Amino acid sequence: MSPEALDACFPSARYFQVHFEYLHETISELKQQVTQANQQIAELQQQLQAHSLGEMPTVNYAADTNSTGNLRQS
Repeated sequence: MSPEALDACFPSARYFQVHFEYLHETISELKQQVTQANQQIAELQQQLQAHSLGEMPTVNYAADTNSTGNLRQS
């Protein structure tokens, strides 16, 4: 098969260049979206943790102890 015939069978180098540029741009955009999503997840986890801690009753253990240091209550 002649070189000209082979060239006709395959796309041009410009096709691959455009294709890989598109892939590079798409991958960059996806990386940014993943980064933003991870930041949002971290913020939501912090909010959830703060919310769950806020609903738990607070206990003042220092006020529950007597002068002997015995933590048992009769």
